[in-house]
Amino acid sequence: MTEKEHEMLAVAEHDDAARQRFVLAAKGYLNRQLVPRLHDAFDRQLSRDESGAVSASFDTVLDRVHSSSAYQAWSSLNVAAQNHMWEAVKRPVVREQQRLEQGFSAASAAPRGSLTLNADIEVPDVMRSVDVHLQPGGYMLDQGPNDIQAGALYEAGGRLYSQGIGVGTRETKAEIVIRFLSEWRPGFYPGRILDMACSAGQSSTPYAAHFADADVHAVDIGPGLLRYAHARAEALGVTVHFHQANVESTGFDDASFDLVVSHNAMHELSQAAQAGMMAECYRLLRPGGVCIHLDVPLRFEHLSTLQQVLYSWDEFFNNEPFWSAYATNDAQTMLVDAGFAAADVFVGPFEQADKTFSWHLAAGQKP
Repeated sequence: MTEKEHEMLAVAEHDDAARQRFVLAAKGYLNRQLVPRLHDAFDRQLSRDESGAVSASFDTVLDRVHSSSAYQAWSSLNVAAQNHMWEAVKRPVVREQQRLEQGFSAASAAPRGSLTLNADIEVPDVMRSVDVHLQPGGYMLDQGPNDIQAGALYEAGGRLYSQGIGVGTRETKAEIVIRFLSEWRPGFYPGRILDMACSAGQSSTPYAAHFADADVHAVDIGPGLLRYAHARAEALGVTVHFHQANVESTGFDDASFDLVVSHNAMHELSQAAQAGMMAECYRLLRPGGVCIHLDVPLRFEHLSTLQQVLYSWDEFFNNEPFWSAYATNDAQTMLVDAGFAAADVFVGPFEQADKTFSWHLAAGQKP
């Protein structure tokens, strides 16, 4: 199922759509056509041991790759394409900002769900200082009490990116988690659900729609993200309660949820914060409750040194400061250290229903 249309989406006019199609074509060429050629070219240059394995260290390969004029040209074009993507989706958002803010005001006047912001929340310095994946203003963009631009940009950019790589266009991330849950724990039906690091709320609303009787809550640190997420849920006619909170310390009572989920949150966190999120999940879950964390399939242990270097482009040039921290994490140990029994933990790949992409899942069930 594709993500649903709703009134909080900024409408792309003819020129906007043309720019967006250009960006999709450019990013597709850069990453599907040029990256394999870069890999083959560097692979032929690297020294090997007697077994044929690359003997150079990560830092040595990194220096070789980053000093290459071919890599520098590709990287510059890739940064430009990413910036063009944001510009292509920002134009309609800015043009329709007044309408979108009015949509937020209308949603807040007679809501099905709720929005609770916390001006005193402690925000990690990196989230204030870094525009993650080059999104203009970053996750903490906040231009006033009705500002929804951070969320509008996040959803629009995410939709365009997903179209470019063919991910999430047939089955949303939340639907993947729901399907995994039905296979891993058949018959499990949560009465109270929490979506951690919910961003613009795209992965929060499917739980409210699928588990119609459940009490659904969602947390994030960005006020602009949350205002948009709240208005988006209201526009879709589903009930979700949004809260400004940190995933390591949500403020909810012990043993107050049956299901805790996250979607692409782990790669935005340091390893200490990832472990803290797992510990918070265990605290929040009722006995028998389940947590499931879905993220991109970036696992350095499955990649050659050269592949690790090429995949680390996002960390160095796309403002993803914890890319390697996620790619080298040990979610199994994090879950067990949080309190989950090893026998009740799943960490590994899970395919989309159409078999076109395999996500990385980390899940645990509380005894």
